[in-house]
Amino acid sequence: MKRQRYTGSNYKKALNIEDLEHIAKRRLPNFVFEYVYGGSDDEHTLAHNRSVFDRYLFEPKTMTRVDPRKLETSLFGQEHRLPVAIGPTGFNGMLSRDGDLKLARAARDAGIPFVLSSVSTTRMEEITAIEGLTAWMQIYFYRDRNFVRSMIERCARAGFDAIVVTTDSAIYGNREWDVRNFRRPLKPSTANLLHLLTKPGWMADVLWPDGLPTFKNLDDLLPPDKRNAQGASQIIGPQLDPTLNWDDIAWLRDVWPGKLILKGI
Repeated sequence: MKRQRYTGSNYKKALNIEDLEHIAKRRLPNFVFEYVYGGSDDEHTLAHNRSVFDRYLFEPKTMTRVDPRKLETSLFGQEHRLPVAIGPTGFNGMLSRDGDLKLARAARDAGIPFVLSSVSTTRMEEITAIEGLTAWMQIYFYRDRNFVRSMIERCARAGFDAIVVTTDSAIYGNREWDVRNFRRPLKPSTANLLHLLTKPGWMADVLWPDGLPTFKNLDDLLPPDKRNAQGASQIIGPQLDPTLNWDDIAWLRDVWPGKLILKGI
């Protein structure tokens, strides 16, 4: 079957998940696509998390005055157009130049919150500078509590509306695509390097002129020579604290007086 081209008025209504996968594969190198698309080990949890939504069906009701229809909601004391938020994803600059800024502006335009990942490629102060954006900051609990404290204090100075603590990544996941796609951390296999040559658009957007972007909010955690993707990958995983528990949340509550959200429970 010939694939339909999506232009103009039919673009938004025609796209589905298969179309989005096709667009992503067409644009991105394989190892970048799998970074976003893949999960840990045999990906049973990933498959479950996707399939569980198939259990939900809309139950139509008639004669109940369904006009006007509104999806506005209040989240943590603020009004938003939709009951959703753009969650934290790391290394967005590997997908598109200034990827975090593009997502944040899209969230602002949609009237929903944006959550910046602590392993982002954009400085947190650039995010909070976007006028009209509800900006939340995601953090991990690292073994170095002084760094966690310094990041929280920086969030307060930057003016974030809330802190989002990721609770379900105390142990770094075993992502088997790493084994398939890389010779060693962040060093793609020969096959992936050859495939990269078929993506000149991505290379011009992401790699030119300075190579892969670096993590902009981990300066106090990473040595100067480890702030690139390869170096950070060797440090961040071992730095995640597997002892994370409610006592740590109580400690954080004392450090951060603002809105506090626990993600992953």
